[in-house]
Amino acid sequence: MSRFVVTVLSVLLCTTSHGDSATIGSSFSHEGLFRLMHAEFSLSRNQPDNALAPYREEARSTGDPQVIERALQIANYLQNSEAGLELAGLLSRLRPETASVWYQTAYHALRLQQPDAAMNAIGRLIALNPEAELEALFLSAYPSSPEGRTALLSALDQLDSQYPKNSHLLFARALLAGENNRFPEAIDYVRRSLALKPDSIPATLLHARLLGLNKQEKDALDVLSNAVMKNPDSRQVNLHYARMLIKTGHPFQAESRIRQMLPKNPNDEELLLMHGLLAFNNKHDTEARYSLEKLVLTGEHDDEARYYLALIARRQNNPEQAASLLNAIGPGPQYVQAMSELSDLLVSDKRLDEARRNLAAARRGQPDQAATLYVVEAELLNKQNLHVEAMELLTAAIAQHPTENLLLFSRALTADRMKNLPGFEKDMQELLARDPGNASYLNALGYTLADRTQRLGEAETYLRQAYRLKPDDPAIIDSMGWLYYRLGNVTEALEYVRKAFTLMQDEEIGTHLAEILWISGNHEEAAKVWQQLLDKKPDSDMVLKHKAKFEQKP
Repeated sequence: MSRFVVTVLSVLLCTTSHGDSATIGSSFSHEGLFRLMHAEFSLSRNQPDNALAPYREEARSTGDPQVIERALQIANYLQNSEAGLELAGLLSRLRPETASVWYQTAYHALRLQQPDAAMNAIGRLIALNPEAELEALFLSAYPSSPEGRTALLSALDQLDSQYPKNSHLLFARALLAGENNRFPEAIDYVRRSLALKPDSIPATLLHARLLGLNKQEKDALDVLSNAVMKNPDSRQVNLHYARMLIKTGHPFQAESRIRQMLPKNPNDEELLLMHGLLAFNNKHDTEARYSLEKLVLTGEHDDEARYYLALIARRQNNPEQAASLLNAIGPGPQYVQAMSELSDLLVSDKRLDEARRNLAAARRGQPDQAATLYVVEAELLNKQNLHVEAMELLTAAIAQHPTENLLLFSRALTADRMKNLPGFEKDMQELLARDPGNASYLNALGYTLADRTQRLGEAETYLRQAYRLKPDDPAIIDSMGWLYYRLGNVTEALEYVRKAFTLMQDEEIGTHLAEILWISGNHEEAAKVWQQLLDKKPDSDMVLKHKAKFEQKP
């Protein structure tokens, strides 16, 4: 916490009109003064927790507005809304005509989920300042629960008759309704807000977000495109527009938009990272390196930048540089990814034993990441078709970490690769006993039963449960389609697998789609799917073998 600049004397001493000297206010006792001075020393030592209680006590006992303000300042910093609401209430009685006091009262009441107190404060605030901007207030303090948001929406009704055309209150309604997934109602509110205040950036951004959540992504993109034309220099608007471009499948336009923002924001870490990742994905390596190398120098997102610089180095056939960058990544969010990539790099150079030694050393150095690093090593072995070694490794790891579901799931998938259905089922049933509502587990078991057995009724039970839990997950949608294919219902199968492939151009989903198309007589479309997959990865062994399997049939 930065030191407060207000000195203790400015709070504790008050000058009088009787004589030339300053005198201590009569409302302060010597004990009170001592407590406040001790509180100030706590603040100077960056210990605000020790300062709030004495200031709050003196605020109550003296009613001095400067002491109350100081106490409220500390409560605000600590995000202590219980103290903040009490102190703002004390100050509002002394300064009822001060709009900022009612703003703070409303903020703390909202955080404490006291909707009636919040509405009273907001009503007083609007009466003093009809154009008080409530957007930031509601965005920072609206309730986290659906029930709390519903109660707040009901409480807002009391202000409707007084302020039926207040754009800020309409924004609040739109925000709360949207967070409760009442999208058509929320969109209506935000459009009414924008009709009153068309240049409001918060309302415009909320409008676009609500449209996106309501699956009207093209309309959301149009809203943001118009907003960019009106506010070409707004960082916030440009970022939202770029993100919507990515979401709607326009990564090159998104990269261009962020690149145009960089000259005016050359040291903006968020923009540099976003540009670097977009350029990397778009295979614009020179531009990606510029932004990522700048991030490494700033020290912000430096490990993430090193990771993608390493991937660029691998793409450009520079394994030594890639290894150097990966080795420089320390403990943190990128560590496991870096170790996985480094291990793959070593294996590609036929240095499997060295990769395994590195992973063992990493587990010793980062015991909190041990389970994940065991899975990385097992996957490394599985890719080399060393399934027995992977199974032995995972079994030993489970003995050390018996409650780690990740290890058990990895062993189940290894058993599946070994065509060991009993072993796979045993581990999957244990996982479902531990976590019966896990959609990934349900999908894995249901898909394997559908793909490798005639127990299609059991498979359908698991897959329908997974689909109910995650209806938009492309892997689960694909599994549903594959189940229908195994049941002989090609029409339903195509509907599901097409949707899954649209959501995620995965090789396995793509080969499923190509197979169903081929079997149903759509050879030309199947060939297009295979080609689409090969355009992304020309040497894909899975796709090439699958394509040959069907095309060579008479």
